Amino acid sequence: METRLIGSRNVFGILLLFGSFLLQTETILDPENFQRKLIALNKVLDYIYNKAQRMNVDVIFGVTLTEANLAAALLHDNVRHLEDRFFNALEDIVALCDLTRKRLMNVVSNNENEFLLQSVLNNPDLWTKPVLWTRIFSKVRFNSSRPLSHLEIVESIWHGTPNETESDRCLMRIVHSNLNGRCQIPDICIQILTRDDNPMGYPLTHRLLIVQIAKALGCRENKLTPFSYLVSEYCAKILQHLVDLEAWNFPSMAADLATEQIILCGMEGYYEFVDKHYENLILSWPHQSGCFSAFRFSEERQITRRSSSVIDFGCDSHATALGAASLAIFIRKSVENPFGLPPT
Repeated sequence: METRLIGSRNVFGILLLFGSFLLQTETILDPENFQRKLIALNKVLDYIYNKAQRMNVDVIFGVTLTEANLAAALLHDNVRHLEDRFFNALEDIVALCDLTRKRLMNVVSNNENEFLLQSVLNNPDLWTKPVLWTRIFSKVRFNSSRPLSHLEIVESIWHGTPNETESDRCLMRIVHSNLNGRCQIPDICIQILTRDDNPMGYPLTHRLLIVQIAKALGCRENKLTPFSYLVSEYCAKILQHLVDLEAWNFPSMAADLATEQIILCGMEGYYEFVDKHYENLILSWPHQSGCFSAFRFSEERQITRRSSSVIDFGCDSHATALGAASLAIFIRKSVENPFGLPPT
């Protein structure tokens, strides 16, 4: 039986009742499109809340990023242009994120190392930061210079360093360094970030996440791992890979990977990852229940991520968490940069 949240305004009711929302002083976004994103996000969070017993630690982090990006949007100057009911709906969804995150932390089992990692990283304040919206390339979109074969694309999903175990080990060292009061990039992480093995897919997004966590925790930069350089270099390569994945219609579990790419580089303010094209793509992927699948729903599924499991309707926990976080990024972009223009 589903558990409904008590004491929270019903976002579905608010948005459906006032479907033709207007903005108070000037129209800076498409009300119908904004409503669609809010409803989709509320739906996936409601799904996660009611299926908390079947989620895992990665889902907690996804909900944390969702909450942080919505909270950041509410702190932006542009919220003064939002009609009150939009603003209230955003506040309600942030409250739902908070309740969902706390519920997950109470019911999702983890070992001692996972508990330490999650207790540090699942603080929304750590991730609530301003974003300078910009572009990686001067052109709005670009095409792959050398189309990859289907086999090359599938192999590229897990190509290079680190694997999941290496990534977790590095992150644990960073967290321990932070708890010791002087956060530095551990040698094991430097070796990962500087290894020249042409990383693509999850290994490349994991490298980016390592840098993002180090930045969030205030770690000192190493001359071999300059944060700003690595972030822009990684996201440029990730964008190229995202285009290649789409050229082959996201084979295997590429839909999950693409969503992860959109979130991590979208959080850095790179507009190419959060434009209307990718927004519509992500909005077309969830099951009607609100959950997401690592695969297209018509494909045979074989979960290969250690940190994911099948839930219902062919959905899985990792993709569902990513779905929520990606929708939050799109909502934030709509508030902060509705026209998709870099600052002049």
